[in-house]
Amino acid sequence: MADPGTQVLDRVAPDLEQNVRFVDDALGIGTSWDIVRKPFSFGGLRMTSYVLNGYFMTIHVLVLLQNVEQLVKDYVAEHSTGPVDMCDLVQYLNTRIPFVQVQTLTDMHQVLHFILSGPMVTFIDGCDQALLVDTRVYPMRSISPPQIERVVRGPHDSFTETMLLNVAMIRRRLRDPRLRVELMQIGSRSQTDVSLLYIEDVTNPDLVNRIREKLKAIQADTVAMGEQAIVEHISRIRWNPYPLARYTERPDVAATALIEGQVVIIVDTSPEAIIAPTTFFQHLQHPQEYHSNPLLGTYLRWIILIAVFASIFLPGVFLLFNAHPEWIPPRLAFFKADRSDPLPLWTELVLVEFALDVMRLAVINTPVSLASSVSIVSALLFGQFASAIHLLQPEVLVYMGFVMIAQFATSSYELGEANQMARFWVIGWTAALGWPGLVIAALGWFIYLGCTRSFGVPYLWPLWPLTWRNGLREVLIRAPMYRITGRPVMLHPKTSHRKGS
Repeated sequence: MADPGTQVLDRVAPDLEQNVRFVDDALGIGTSWDIVRKPFSFGGLRMTSYVLNGYFMTIHVLVLLQNVEQLVKDYVAEHSTGPVDMCDLVQYLNTRIPFVQVQTLTDMHQVLHFILSGPMVTFIDGCDQALLVDTRVYPMRSISPPQIERVVRGPHDSFTETMLLNVAMIRRRLRDPRLRVELMQIGSRSQTDVSLLYIEDVTNPDLVNRIREKLKAIQADTVAMGEQAIVEHISRIRWNPYPLARYTERPDVAATALIEGQVVIIVDTSPEAIIAPTTFFQHLQHPQEYHSNPLLGTYLRWIILIAVFASIFLPGVFLLFNAHPEWIPPRLAFFKADRSDPLPLWTELVLVEFALDVMRLAVINTPVSLASSVSIVSALLFGQFASAIHLLQPEVLVYMGFVMIAQFATSSYELGEANQMARFWVIGWTAALGWPGLVIAALGWFIYLGCTRSFGVPYLWPLWPLTWRNGLREVLIRAPMYRITGRPVMLHPKTSHRKGS
């Protein structure tokens, strides 16, 4: 909060000392060590610069100051016959400083925002404009392979925590002049940079306007959790476990989504892009399908479909068959749990779910040097020893182990976790009512997803409502690239036809 003796400024004042007092008080100069304030005097003109420590290279600032000093001397020499017009000097520097991004500012709120964003801002005594020179060099890690959406063949670059670099990686793949990248700041305190990307002559303008307005309407101090915080705000997520937006680490996936007519949101400090709207079946797509030939890509797509549905319903089917062993034909005898243990079968299924989650969290949180040891001990405890003491049946361990693997067959980690919640739903109903419970659970799951919408798009599209062409056919079959000429009709794109990819 400003000191009572400090005047609140909305615009840059001609008095240098007044500007310095206001900025010092607003930014806590003298308390915050990471904001550098440096006064200068060039050619008899007083000026003060502000820059955020850690966002610049010393050599860049040194070259900049040398250029400013020489330009001030040149200007003073050219106007030696009369008084120096300070604002004319600022415009002179604005057009002659040999840095790419130079501009003048009059709004003091913008000045504070830019200082905290990294550029150097300079006040000159006698001028009601501040000079901004973008000398930023963001602290960033190098581009690395994606952690989740990995492929055997194809690009191995992934997004980083720097929004500028992420947008550049998409631009590298889409050199379309109609690609629009809108910048906004979200969070009254964090002022996080967020970019909204879409292709102007493809994406439905109503969709763009809806998402833009939702982003601008976010009322929050901070969105430090990055993409998850943004999605929860714009989707108004409550207790629905299913992701209403798709996350991707891959620039090629984001570029493909833009071509199809979707909107991409990139949040600074987040190494993932948000794709909206999305559907259940779009979460099942894997980049490897498009780096294999069409037949193998279709095979992989079916493998993912079968694995995902098995991860939801297989425990329920296993529980039902063991409640009615007379239903199990001899060829399916492997579905039968022959041993009688103290715990009910449904309890063992839930216990294994909890045990696998504990193991997964332990491996994630354990230091890398100890992770292998923790994995081995966990496998012994919940495998051989748990079966030997009759805590868990071997069949339960086998099927729940397969279920855990199938859960992560899709590249969408969020969908896998949501399917786990659906699995609890199926186990609960099946344990309570038997086969009617399994039917109720399946219908309830289908109806729930059928009623879910992602930014106005039905979540089970193209299965419900049923759409074959440019819909379900593309879900079931990975067509050759030259035959992919349509866009998803549920997006209502401005241009529904495209050239073969």
